[in-house]
Amino acid sequence: MATDSDASTFTSTDGSCLCGSVHYTVRGPLRRVWQCHCQRCRKVTGNFMAASGALAADITVEQFDALRWHHPDDDPNVAYAFCGSSLFWRVVDQGDRPEHWSICAGTLDDAVGLSTEAVWFSDRAASHTHLDPTAEHSQPATEK
Repeated sequence: MATDSDASTFTSTDGSCLCGSVHYTVRGPLRRVWQCHCQRCRKVTGNFMAASGALAADITVEQFDALRWHHPDDDPNVAYAFCGSSLFWRVVDQGDRPEHWSICAGTLDDAVGLSTEAVWFSDRAASHTHLDPTAEHSQPATEK
């Protein structure tokens, strides 16, 4: 979960899918980017997940009905546009915390300066992937 120290300085930014059928706006702080190299993220994105994030209450999706949520048995849920763009993912059971969505960083239109702060499962990164040596590398206890 993002804390105040994890939030970027962005207070409003827009994003969209490849074909433009889904546009969204984030009005609130964005979490810095987390990269994940686990098998699921590699398969969902075709390389690795690079995701920012925000409180769900701060995200407005103009064409919400155009999203398709994939619900794997073991969480999290991934949202796609009709064109196949991965846009968001969320953990279903977030306990008592406010709902938070991760946002695929490549779908943000104007978040220049957003930086990577953490890399997960770096030992599983594809050989063609250069890892940022300045980011924190960690191995979560379980693969999502």
